[in-house]
Amino acid sequence: MVTGLTPIPSKIDPKQQIQSDKSSLGKDDFMTLLVAQLQAQDPTNPMEAQDFSAQLAQFSTVEQMFNVNDNLEALQESQIALNNNSVLNLIGKTVNTSGNNFSYGEGASVDLKYNIPTDAKKVTIDILNKANQIVASIEQSDVKAGENAFNWFGLNSQGDEVASGDYTFNINAKDKLGNLIEAETLSVGKVSKVLFDEGVSYAVVNGVKLPTSQITQVSSN
Repeated sequence: MVTGLTPIPSKIDPKQQIQSDKSSLGKDDFMTLLVAQLQAQDPTNPMEAQDFSAQLAQFSTVEQMFNVNDNLEALQESQIALNNNSVLNLIGKTVNTSGNNFSYGEGASVDLKYNIPTDAKKVTIDILNKANQIVASIEQSDVKAGENAFNWFGLNSQGDEVASGDYTFNINAKDKLGNLIEAETLSVGKVSKVLFDEGVSYAVVNGVKLPTSQITQVSSN
């Protein structure tokens, strides 16, 4: 027996044995291996003190890594909770998101927004109903690059008011040479509810579930 070491039982508690179905070793498994190694060593040729110290240092490092991992997981959960609480404040707010969906109510008007990277000589805004049919087309001339808007009062191409409901709009922009300019449509609407799914927060805007990361602007009305 090595002087200074408490005798080790000849059998190890089965509860402390490493399970065969584990994909990685934990700190308890590491200690079980160390104890088994001490038990199996030759009493006439025991482990060198420096080797034993090195293995204890390795065990300490493994334990610290597990503690760091636990702390990071707790920090992540705390951060998710804080983010979820802040996202709840979006309910009832008017937001801008990437998309072309919007809702129209009779007697109201809707701001349709879009981005273009360069100046456009002509921009055509097509408004479509649920059947994907164009109900109105609006033209704008000499539109500057950047974010632009058009206030639609719900009138179709014949000047009649359309029914309340969900609509979409498309942008066709061309420069002075007639070349097509790629445009980004922006959906504007109020957040009716907030959803959480697998750590990701979503806002329901105009009936569409969108990641809150797509929200580019928030206003109180």
